[in-house]
Amino acid sequence: RVPVVLDWLPEGCVSLSMTRCKDVDVGDVLESHLKFLRLDNCNISDDGLARLLSRCPKLASLQLPNNRALQVPVVLAMMPPLRSLDILCCEDSSAPQDVGAIVAAFPRLEELALHLGGDCSTLTRLQKSLRRLCVRLSDELTAAELATRVLPRLLSLQRLDVIVPRERDVAVAEHRFRGLAPSVVVRCCGDVQATASKGVLNVGSLCDGLGLVLEK
Repeated sequence: RVPVVLDWLPEGCVSLSMTRCKDVDVGDVLESHLKFLRLDNCNISDDGLARLLSRCPKLASLQLPNNRALQVPVVLAMMPPLRSLDILCCEDSSAPQDVGAIVAAFPRLEELALHLGGDCSTLTRLQKSLRRLCVRLSDELTAAELATRVLPRLLSLQRLDVIVPRERDVAVAEHRFRGLAPSVVVRCCGDVQATASKGVLNVGSLCDGLGLVLEK
């Protein structure tokens, strides 16, 4: 990973994407017109997530995959009007995320990706808006509740992605979730991590093009 300091963005920039950049410093520059932000495997912390949410008031899409188990803060005075949120991490050490806090903070989500565990019933509050759901499942009780009590009530859902711990769990999950959304895809964590490792950008070229500063 390469440390990156964001100290300037082109005027009118509404979209920014980075992959495998270490300790991205969002700084004050992100108090801008950004609507789409993706920081994949950039070592974002919970504090970094809170800063992003507080300094990007116009964000519609926030994609932070592979940044460990991020937790959405519940004390911010104002939240951006997110329609798409990805805070999924498939590392073995990552813990399930608080879906209740996420739904409370972003009640109009259309796309959501996270590590789901425990009570997931609050997802039903998104029954009219949620079109795509990607969940990493690591316990049987959550998987059963999702299949029997939650998914049948998500009336707008068009695609369901389920990520299970091991390859041998895929067939069981395919049987359990079949028919609960128009499109259902089941993968194991290993396959997801392998796919993520292939999506590495040339950070130097990207930063040169945007006029960003690389720390040595």
